[in-house]
Amino acid sequence: MKNLMQWNNLPTESNEWLEKVRALNPLILKHRDYSEQTNATHKDVMAELFKAGFARTSVSRAFGGSQVDIQTTSAMLLEFARHDASVSWQLAVQVAMGRLADYLPESTAEAIYSTCSGFVIGAIHSGGEAVPVGDDYLLSGKWAFASGSAYADWLVCTATVKGPADGAAPQVRMFFVPVSQCQINHTWDTLGLRGTGSNHFECSQVLVNKAFSLDVETLKKSPEVRSSRAYATGYYEFGTLAAMSTVLGVARAAVDHFRNDRAVNTDAGLEGVIFEKTGRAISSVHTAQLLLEDAICQVINRGETIGDPVSARVGLAASVLTENSVNAVNQIYALAGSKAVYKTHFLERCFRDIHTGSKHFTLSPLNLHGIGKLYLDKNNVLAAA
Repeated sequence: MKNLMQWNNLPTESNEWLEKVRALNPLILKHRDYSEQTNATHKDVMAELFKAGFARTSVSRAFGGSQVDIQTTSAMLLEFARHDASVSWQLAVQVAMGRLADYLPESTAEAIYSTCSGFVIGAIHSGGEAVPVGDDYLLSGKWAFASGSAYADWLVCTATVKGPADGAAPQVRMFFVPVSQCQINHTWDTLGLRGTGSNHFECSQVLVNKAFSLDVETLKKSPEVRSSRAYATGYYEFGTLAAMSTVLGVARAAVDHFRNDRAVNTDAGLEGVIFEKTGRAISSVHTAQLLLEDAICQVINRGETIGDPVSARVGLAASVLTENSVNAVNQIYALAGSKAVYKTHFLERCFRDIHTGSKHFTLSPLNLHGIGKLYLDKNNVLAAA
């Protein structure tokens, strides 16, 4: 049964990284309640995560990163989520943000990723305006969901570029701004994932050179081939797979905890119901695991041909994986009875965390609407994918 819900045939480097994760788990468990109380992961935990290189796993080796393969990355995030979903989520965000190094000019990627000691975080949806000023932009705006804001060195501020009123669609760009030039607003008072500190932030009239920005349209494709490129896989696919791993990790942790913690019921009839419902939860989690593995294989195998068919497969997997993971946690939480309502109970935390993480737009069931529309269009390549 243990082999039912774990990666098989992982790359050689996986063991080394998973051992690093397991070595940190006692420290993470020691300070887990701190994150619930303060809406930020403990500084000692973060210091060890940075020291071990977990903030740069998806950054090219050319820019000081580890360039870890996506299967190993997924396995690491799953393992972190078993103990603290907030830690896993923050690192999943770094997996996505690290991918931006492949899209930036090499000199900019070097300046940002090779020198900073903290997180590069931010928002990928436009929340501000950028006014062109020669080779610079004057940036102002407000953004949300800066996961890991307490430990950020750089903030990614996505804004709409103000241009001539000629009817053309305005360009949207991501701007990389030192955290010292922004204000972080402590708004993260939420149901779950409290330790992520995913606060709002803002800046006003900050001058950003064009070299420290990128056109968001480029993120829909593989980054251009160059010697420093870490992966052919695109930004959105990589980031979605990372978020999927954290959500699935929470569901797996809930099922495992219930198995190890529950007391055997003396009512044979009731015990039979528990067996059946536990089996359904395990089935949901195992299905989610297979969806994740298939999505990763699709991304790896398609390589440079990343596009609608692959993106749709990843989006489909993300929506169904999340639905299954949430259902599994709901099932297990209900089986645990009244003791699970206490904040000190592990399943209560799982319940809150998965219902918060599942709200991320990449994991939303609304993705199924777009996928169905694409599939029913007989002229679309997805129909044959």
